Amino acid sequence: MSKSPEQELPHGSDRQPPTRRDYAKFVLGVAAVAGFLTLLAVRHPTDYGVIPSCPFHAVTGLLCPGCGSMRAAHYLMTGRPSTGLRYNPLVVLVLPLLVFSTVRWFGSVFIARDIPFPGQTTVYWTVLIVFLVFFVVRNIPLELFDVLRPPISL
Repeated sequence: MSKSPEQELPHGSDRQPPTRRDYAKFVLGVAAVAGFLTLLAVRHPTDYGVIPSCPFHAVTGLLCPGCGSMRAAHYLMTGRPSTGLRYNPLVVLVLPLLVFSTVRWFGSVFIARDIPFPGQTTVYWTVLIVFLVFFVVRNIPLELFDVLRPPISL
């Protein structure tokens, strides 16, 4: 038995409107990110004394794909993207994807609209493969790959 036209929901109307909890999560998330970025802009990550060194690097001596990312973010926040690129090129290169993904999430939760992302699966698989290749290549002890390692020891 099919539904009558009055019972059918128009496309997209099956979503619930954002709740107070959704808004609270959003506001807290924005505040946390803004606070963290402000801290990164004001102080160098090595000045904090509370940010631990990379546990993967401490145990294995290898650089993970995230090694140098805090310093890279600091230099991006202080208007020195070329220096940030030197500490961790992936942070600089993946930032637009991160911003776009955040905007998509915002749109789906608060505007009840999906922002199209053609090739989303391909993009995310490509990013994963790039991270894995970056992880392997930056740990190959050849001078050719020194450009992928942070300029200081961690």
